[in-house]
Amino acid sequence: MPTNKRPFLARYTTSLWLRFLRFNISSNKKLEDELAQLDLTAPQFYVLATIGYTGGVPFSEIGQKMMVTVSNLTGIVDRLEEKGLVLRDRDAHDRRVVRVKLTPKGAKVYKSTIPLFEKSVSEFFSPLEKPQQKELAALLRKLIRVTPRA
Repeated sequence: MPTNKRPFLARYTTSLWLRFLRFNISSNKKLEDELAQLDLTAPQFYVLATIGYTGGVPFSEIGQKMMVTVSNLTGIVDRLEEKGLVLRDRDAHDRRVVRVKLTPKGAKVYKSTIPLFEKSVSEFFSPLEKPQQKELAALLRKLIRVTPRA
């Protein structure tokens, strides 16, 4: 029996998962490379984007939206704070609540980075016609709805 033969995947869903994962990894790598040129990591950009889109957000809400733990988020926000892009602000009514807000410099970086991010993302999906993109979005929404959160 030849030893160089590839194992046969018993289920089509396994092959589908591998294609999905390959697309995810390669597109994320391209985004990371582009963001690195702007001196941002992908998690830092996602925090900036979350805050920029929603305004001053409680720390815990950022973690929920990004699906990361507060301990991971703390380091990301620390580095953004060191760069002068965000600041922490205690809620006046509940001192336990800490909001993270963009500084003027952070708002400028957010506003200049979003168009670059959107251009990259649109390139990933450009091989698909608009109706195919909409169908893919609907299918992903369906999968997200029925998949239990960790």
